[in-house]
Amino acid sequence: MQPTFGLQREQTKDLFYTSYDRVKGKIHFHSHLELFFVDSGEIDVFINEKTRRLKKGEMSVTLSYDAHAYHAVGDARSSILIIPPHLCEEFIAKVKHKKIRDPFICDKELVCQIREYYEEIKKSGDNKLKIQGYIYLIFGSLFEHISFTSDSGNVDTDLSSSLLIYLNENYKSDLSLSSVAAKFGYNASYVSRLFKNNFNIGFNHYLNVIRLKNAVLLMQENKHSITYCALESGFNSMCTFYRAFYEEFGCKPKDYMKIALQ
Repeated sequence: MQPTFGLQREQTKDLFYTSYDRVKGKIHFHSHLELFFVDSGEIDVFINEKTRRLKKGEMSVTLSYDAHAYHAVGDARSSILIIPPHLCEEFIAKVKHKKIRDPFICDKELVCQIREYYEEIKKSGDNKLKIQGYIYLIFGSLFEHISFTSDSGNVDTDLSSSLLIYLNENYKSDLSLSSVAAKFGYNASYVSRLFKNNFNIGFNHYLNVIRLKNAVLLMQENKHSITYCALESGFNSMCTFYRAFYEEFGCKPKDYMKIALQ
């Protein structure tokens, strides 16, 4: 399956931090920047095409729209800090057209330093200036110690976020690349390139994926026909649905449900 767009996270403009026991989640992406710390044990971290098993005292960094997921090994414990783009605009500007060469940080001294800033953020309460200061320290330290590679994609976080939210809220409607592009004041070719460059997926493919996810959820309720689930999810023909389903899952809907409902 393609990575899931984190719609709920995208709609939240506040700083977020928490700790997890045995973290495990589906691969997803959003415009927020994300720092992930391994507090104990070992955790498999997936970022774009890279995978690394991180140990206690190590961390990872996820930039805007990087696909990522975490899977704990046993009883591992972790912490996470998610920073919306408006709180780190200068860093985003610095790394525009770039990707982190290695998003996994195993330098214990650097991780310890960034972790201290993270703990200070947690203590800062509603002191926004203090929080902003520690965010600058975090990204200042990262920018000094990590290397980047050039990326031809031009990530317009505001437009990308607006497009993804719109599609995830309106996928049941009769949408097309041209109609969506026109709604946002762009031509279709520009929006098409944006999807390919920023999300590594075509517009129509992405729209089919979110429609398929809804169709599968309806199918798993075992209350409706497959035709109802497909049309209710925004597909305008069963031919399109069956083709998209097979391309995504490698089997027919009936075969998929036989396994899912066992």
